[in-house]
Formats: sequence, structure tokens, C-alpha cells
Amino acid sequence: MLKSLIFFIIKFCAAQVLILHLNPAVSVLNRLTTKTEMTDVREQLLSIEQKYKLFKQQQFIFITALERSREHARDKTEPVSTVTQVQRYMNHHCSNSTDRRIFLLFLEIISDLEGILKHLESSLSSKNTSSEGLNTCREILNLNSNISQLRAHYPHNEINRLSCDEARNFYGGIVSVIPLSLDLLNNYSRGGAQRVTPTATETSQQTVAKNAEMVEGLDKDTSNKLSRYKKGAGGWHAGKPAWKPPGNTRR
Repeated sequence: MLKSLIFFIIKFCAAQVLILHLNPAVSVLNRLTTKTEMTDVREQLLSIEQKYKLFKQQQFIFITALERSREHARDKTEPVSTVTQVQRYMNHHCSNSTDRRIFLLFLEIISDLEGILKHLESSLSSKNTSSEGLNTCREILNLNSNISQLRAHYPHNEINRLSCDEARNFYGGIVSVIPLSLDLLNNYSRGGAQRVTPTATETSQQTVAKNAEMVEGLDKDTSNKLSRYKKGAGGWHAGKPAWKPPGNTRR
């Protein structure tokens, strides 16, 4: 009986030692797996970026297609506020093959981004963690999220390439979806996103409202800075009389 007990204790201790030696190896293997996954994700994102460059070159065609479709659908008074709206235009209000082709390219890029997002989220769910950046990206890519208030600011130039204030108001959100999503996914893949314990998930309206507040703050700050240099508003212009050509002065 004593011999059996001693044999059991020895066997148990040997198992514990083996576990202690295996844990670092498993940890290293997990890190290598994660690193390989992120490398694959970055390669996929690079492929999407190349596809997006092609789309970006055709932004004018995209806006023109939206303009025609909105007129056909009698949506001229409302901005393009969801990705589902673009799908509806393509399926029911598309008037030619050029418009359909640019809509398909836009929706294909959105689908590719969703695929990467789902892959990253499934990887995180197995570790019982989440990422604020991925949560925000999910809300932006949600087909029914109201993205009309989103704006992709510098270094992006999608908004500046829109022709006028009306176009910016109607199409600023939809042209910002892809660049903002790419930023979030690229940031996460490079390890720049903070992993946090799961908390209450924001609704799409809350996410958009937060983004709108940030944009509004930036716009106000920019407006205040630029106001110094407007005609007659002070700054370098203050106190200077209007320039007059020499000669022919009247008294």
C-alpha cells in the first residue's frame, strides 16, 4: 500500500514538471500562430487597398451613379446614409452597366473588409477578449448603420474630392466608410489597437454620434483658426486699407 502511494506521488510530481515545461512551449506556439495570422491579415488588407485605389480613381463615377440612382428612386432630399441604400440602388434603380459596375466594386470591397473583421473577431472571441477598434469597425461596416455623419479627414482626401458642399453633405458619409474601416483594421493588425475586456457594446447611433461630435469639434477649431485670416476679420488683414493703383487719385 505504501509503495503504491509513493509511486502515485512520484507519477503526479513528474506530470506537474512536464506541464511546467510544456506551458512555455504552448505559449510560444500561440504567439507564432497569432503572428502568422496577422501576417496573412496584413497581406489581405494590402490586396484590398490596391482594389480601393482603383475605386478611388473612379470616385467621380461613383458619385454620378449615386446621383442618377437617387433621382430615379426619388431620394434627392436625403443623404446616402447606409450601405444597404447602395445595394438597393444597384438592384432597383441602376440605369446602366457603368453604374452597376462601380456599385459592385464598392460592395465587393465592403464584403472583403467584413470578411477580415469577422476573422479577427472570431480569433478574439476564443480568447474572451475584444477590441474597441474592431467594435467601431463593425458598426461602420454594418449594412444598416447610419453613416451619414462619418467623415474621413486628413490624410484622406475623399471629402475634398467631392465637388461642392451639397455633395459633401449627401455623400460624405458613404465615401468615408472604406478608408475609416481600413484605418481601423490596419491599426489593429499592426498591434496598435488596445484589447479590452468585453463591455456594453455601443449602438450604431451612439458610435456615429461620437464620431459626429469629434468632427464638429475639429470643424469648430479649424473655423476659429481660419477666421483670423478672413477678409476684414483681423489677423494679417487688420488695419490695412484697401489697395489702390498709383496715379489717377481723386480728391
